Amino acid sequence: MPALRCLHSLSIRRKLLLLLLGPCLVVLLLAGTVLVGFQLATFRRNSERDLMTVAQIVAGNAAAAVDSKAQPAAAQILQSLRVKEHILTAVLVTPDGKLFARYGQEITRPELAASAPAVRARFRGHLLLVSAPVMLEGKPLATLHVLSDCRSLDRALVKAVLCWLLLLVLVSVALATLLSSRLQRLVSEPVLRLAATARHITDQADYSVRASEESGEEFGVLTGAFNQMLARIQAEEAALTASLQKMQALIHSIGGVVWECTPDTFHFTFVSRQSERIFGFAPELWLTNRHFWHEHLHPDDAPQALAACQAAVAARKPFSHEYRMLAADGRTLWVRQNGSVTVENDRPVGVRGIFLDITRQKQAAEQLEDVNRKLIETSRQIGRAEVATGVLHNVGNVLNSINISTQLISQQLRQSRHALLGKVAALFREHAHDLAAYITTHPKGKLLPEFIGQLAQQTETDHAALVAEMHTLTGNVDHIKEIVAMQQSCARLASVTEDLSAVDLVEDALRMTADSLGRHGVTVRKEFQPVPPVRVDRHKVLQILINLLCNAKYAMDAARRPDKVLTLGMALNGEERIKITVRDNGVGISPDHLPCLFQHGFTTRKDGHGFGLHSGLLAAKELGGALYAASQGLGQGALFTLELPITPGQPAPATG
Repeated sequence: MPALRCLHSLSIRRKLLLLLLGPCLVVLLLAGTVLVGFQLATFRRNSERDLMTVAQIVAGNAAAAVDSKAQPAAAQILQSLRVKEHILTAVLVTPDGKLFARYGQEITRPELAASAPAVRARFRGHLLLVSAPVMLEGKPLATLHVLSDCRSLDRALVKAVLCWLLLLVLVSVALATLLSSRLQRLVSEPVLRLAATARHITDQADYSVRASEESGEEFGVLTGAFNQMLARIQAEEAALTASLQKMQALIHSIGGVVWECTPDTFHFTFVSRQSERIFGFAPELWLTNRHFWHEHLHPDDAPQALAACQAAVAARKPFSHEYRMLAADGRTLWVRQNGSVTVENDRPVGVRGIFLDITRQKQAAEQLEDVNRKLIETSRQIGRAEVATGVLHNVGNVLNSINISTQLISQQLRQSRHALLGKVAALFREHAHDLAAYITTHPKGKLLPEFIGQLAQQTETDHAALVAEMHTLTGNVDHIKEIVAMQQSCARLASVTEDLSAVDLVEDALRMTADSLGRHGVTVRKEFQPVPPVRVDRHKVLQILINLLCNAKYAMDAARRPDKVLTLGMALNGEERIKITVRDNGVGISPDHLPCLFQHGFTTRKDGHGFGLHSGLLAAKELGGALYAASQGLGQGALFTLELPITPGQPAPATG
């Protein structure tokens, strides 16, 4: 509000004067208002009482005229009221409501009752209506109504009261002003002296000045606190100056260029001295040339750097980006620009940040990238070697079975009786002329039919055995083909997932290793529970199972036990998996070796290479299952468990 702003701009002396005069004026005005109201109320009560008295007198004088029905006489009596200038109207109304006589203006008000039991008065605004009964010997004859206008009387009264009140206010204000002008100095002069001291400190920035001590408790406390504040400000200014010097030294000593620029033109307003060491340009060159930064951006990076800074200012967020700049000696430097946008009143007013020379990091990154390329190539070669090792290991396990099958086939072929067929054929040629007599009468001839039958039966048995071995051999060869195909180029493209019977998978693995297990005297026990089909890659499962069976065989051979027992188990393991267990009574596993059993390259066999269990674990994870081992210790055998996922939606078979 303008009035409040004017009050705020006044000096303390005038404010104190107004502070003292204001309450006085308010009290005087309030008292005057109360006085005017009181006088008006008193005046109205007096007017009401006077008019009621006049009405009673006139009503008594008019009683005889009303009783004798002398209207002119009654009107003459009412005319006596004209001496009262404020009386507007006077009427006599008979009990039947008819007008008997009237003086002054004509009124037709519903409140003019035909009869009034007693004298009464009513105010209606500035009009006063008095009703009085006209009685003769206790009998009501009519009612007198007198209407008076109190407006002129009210005005005269208010005017008189206001004049006296104005005179009182003027005298009071004069006295209050005289007293206030002297009393306010007790408050204003110490404050003004303190203000003068503060103005001197502000103008001269001299915090060594102290305010003079003032008398009085409050002003003494104020000046004492003011002097303490000055002492603290002086100490803090010295500390701030020292801190500022340290900060400037720190800014100019850090390994980057601290800067500040405008958000619209990117004209630099501050650049630390490190710019001369890093770029070869003095800070003054950055400040005097408004386009210095633009001119020293690398031509290939200038559009990108400028667009990035403009986008950061528009987003009003911290930013960081990298680009190249040209140094004073022509070198190209890689710079990382970190900055933030200062916002005031919802608009950017400045940009601050730091330039970091990352040329060495970029060169190191390029060298690191070159080393990474070489490492990737080396890792690819190592991966190929690892794949080859896996192929050789898995193929080696199958080749043991192929070797045994080949030996059995060779042994059966050497023991074959096909040479006897040649002897029988020679006998037939020798006795071709008397063949019938030779077969029926000659002792050796009689044995030929039975011998031929036994030879045919033996030949059929040998043929069946050879066919079975050839079938096993073919299966092993097919498994080798799948291993090679699966391992080639990290072999995941050759993986085929099927819904298979877990029992059939175990039986296939046993058939492929049966000859090897039998030759080593291993007894196989089966503890199978009904389980649903599993969704797996057949050859990966066979690879894992064959490796576990071969490891169990070697563990039992190393234990040199006469009773080599291999127990195969199969059961549900929760609602989504089955577990296939391979338990042996071999040398067992040391507790120290269990945590690293599946690590690549770890082995406890002299001729092992530590790849089988590692590849088996990877294959199990690829199948969505798991492979883990357990052992009570050395000499206690080992238990390997392979978990495989059940075909989705396949219910578990009933076991009851």
